[in-house]
Amino acid sequence: MPVDAVRDAAIDVLLRVFERDWQLDRSLDKTLRRKPVSDRGRRFMTQLVYGTVRHQLLCDAALQPICTQPLEKLPEAIRAILRMAVFQALFLDTVTRPAMVHTSVELAKKRGHAGLARLVNAVLRRAPNSLDDVKLPDPAQEPERYLNLRYSMPFWLVRRWKGEYGIDGARALCERFAAEAPMQLRVNTLKTTREQLQAWLAKKGIDTAPATGLPDELTVLKGPGLVQSEAFRRGDFMIQDAASMLPTYLLEPQPGERVLDLCAAPGGKTTHLAQLAGGKADITAMDLQFRKLALIRENIERLGTPGIRVLAADAAAPPFGVQFDRVLLDAPCSGLGTLRRHPELKYRVSEDSIRRLADRQRALLRSALRCVRPGGVVVYSVCTFTPEETTGVVEAVAAECGARFEDGPEILSPWAISQGQYQTRPGQEALDGFFLTRLRAPSSA
Repeated sequence: MPVDAVRDAAIDVLLRVFERDWQLDRSLDKTLRRKPVSDRGRRFMTQLVYGTVRHQLLCDAALQPICTQPLEKLPEAIRAILRMAVFQALFLDTVTRPAMVHTSVELAKKRGHAGLARLVNAVLRRAPNSLDDVKLPDPAQEPERYLNLRYSMPFWLVRRWKGEYGIDGARALCERFAAEAPMQLRVNTLKTTREQLQAWLAKKGIDTAPATGLPDELTVLKGPGLVQSEAFRRGDFMIQDAASMLPTYLLEPQPGERVLDLCAAPGGKTTHLAQLAGGKADITAMDLQFRKLALIRENIERLGTPGIRVLAADAAAPPFGVQFDRVLLDAPCSGLGTLRRHPELKYRVSEDSIRRLADRQRALLRSALRCVRPGGVVVYSVCTFTPEETTGVVEAVAAECGARFEDGPEILSPWAISQGQYQTRPGQEALDGFFLTRLRAPSSA
């Protein structure tokens, strides 16, 4: 019998993530572009790949006791098939057990051989039916190990969070990151209003509601695919987490000013800067990778945001000196605040990588301060909440360069943690975990 096309395509997505360290969203987008499926198939494939990656360690814990050989000895495709099957058994009430076993065996026949198909069949017939059937450490006796496996959170992260927030705080973070992130929209107010877009979407069966207090945010409650909608094609909105809108509000770009977005891809914040300035600011969007520049240009064109030029350059050594009124540095970071949207990151981040990122972030912030005019404004933001990448970066560089922390507009006050510094944490409303700071450069005396 033919394999299930959606599940087969999902394995392609997972193999890029597991074998080649692709970002999950990029891998899914590549597959969907090559193998168009129905809206229902798209939603199911998305659920499969995100759920399998999000719960990878839990799936392995369920599989290892019933597999006759170590999982790491199996071909990557077979591991992916088994993990995806167990995810369906544990979390998807809409998939029957016979369907889960049969489709997985057919996938194993295509991706392996008859012997591997028999192994998959034997293992999955013994697979647990629910979370209650998975043998996990006792949360009272081994709380860190329990959180590690139950929520597929690397042990070092659980231990780190326990040290920072206590075991209850670590549990809360693990639970939050095991949930799916809401889809959020930034209304393009250069083309429409929030009320107009909300009404148009409602007519198409897409229910939305404001969830964060930001004037151009809408959170999707239910409805069919947004990317295929006419409103998306005509540039009425950008799919963007509300927390990532905060840095542009903090920068407060004004009409007529020269603004630099140092690490601009994929262009969400760049186009938001143009929007907040009413399309009347002179904005330079910079990124190092040519592939990412294409994404920026694509979003600029679709959203119709004027006044933006795109430049390929290294943010650590920009090809210009002091000339900007305001600079936004959304720095490369560990991304731990976005684990609901990017669950693959938790398997790739390490203590060493956080330290290396902090070194680079300090260098980039120094670079940003060199580009801004005397008395100008720099905003530093990262989608994480580690001390090394947040306060550790900005306080060291501010002291070194003589910059001072400065509060932003009142709209950001719910997230203020100290003068000029703001933090959102997963679990606060519908937001990802972001840290952002506003610095005023020294004035020339």
